[in-house]
Amino acid sequence: MDNPSLEYFVEIAKQLNISKAAANLHISQQSLSAYIQKLEKHYGVTLLHRKPRLRLTVAGERLLLAAEEIEQVYQDLARDLAELENDTDIRISLGIFEPLVSLVMRNLPIIEIGKKYPNVSFHITTGFNQEIMERVQRQALDLAVAGYVGTEEQKPEGLEAIRLSWDEDCIIITDEVMHLYFADEYDAYVEKFSQGIDLLDLSHVPIVLHPMESGVSKKIRRYFMDSHRTFKVFGEGPTQDVVNSMVLKNKAYGMCSRTIAQILTETAGKKLHVFPLAKPKLGRDIMLFYTKKKKRNEILEDIAGMIAENWKKSMSAPEGLEREEET
Repeated sequence: MDNPSLEYFVEIAKQLNISKAAANLHISQQSLSAYIQKLEKHYGVTLLHRKPRLRLTVAGERLLLAAEEIEQVYQDLARDLAELENDTDIRISLGIFEPLVSLVMRNLPIIEIGKKYPNVSFHITTGFNQEIMERVQRQALDLAVAGYVGTEEQKPEGLEAIRLSWDEDCIIITDEVMHLYFADEYDAYVEKFSQGIDLLDLSHVPIVLHPMESGVSKKIRRYFMDSHRTFKVFGEGPTQDVVNSMVLKNKAYGMCSRTIAQILTETAGKKLHVFPLAKPKLGRDIMLFYTKKKKRNEILEDIAGMIAENWKKSMSAPEGLEREEET
């Protein structure tokens, strides 16, 4: 028995009764008992406790888990081959780091991909870095775009990575809020902040943050804690769009990448100040991830390359895009 089939074992594990399993498999009880003996001999372990009732050993439970995983692989293979044979739709699942949704959608070459792969469609989900990276590693996602904001966020192992760009974080604040909180020295502060802003200078102005688990929020909180200062939090925005909305409604100031800030100033409909962030210095590598273990690997690799190429062409590169790697 060089490559023992596990189909019979799965049925035995399901029934935990040799006679019922044999009947369902349309073989004799003797043949099924002989099969179990050969399987145990092959792996060198006991798979079943026979008394007082039939039940799986620890080794039997592990073999059952492996058998179910193998069965899933066969089912996936059959489905993929059927898709290739029948040219049916192939769905590519793409995970996006929440604050980057607008930027990614702006740079996703949907039309070009559709022309080359007319049977491919995208299913897009959003989340935070750790969440979407774990889903790519489990192969629950085909592709993921993530933004890393510091060395404390460990880049996942076992994934292929394409660096799309570098983007600095900056402050976005409406002219109304600037006049409200810096009324006496408005012009002087606009000039000062235009050279680079220290968040400590805005400690009395409400801020709308990304959720606490995001890298940006962690760094901001740590910066104020290390400086022994407090700051006013208006609330948390689960997405960059929510942050932008609160800023434009004059509720608070917020943060976003320079690229998104450039887009926002063009569409805001009101005067919006964009100040470079001097302290703490924040920015992110925007990365595209996928795993080579994933099915339909050639298509995924090609689509990943198309996204990276379009990103390079369509983005107006922010200052510092070709920066040297951080030490």
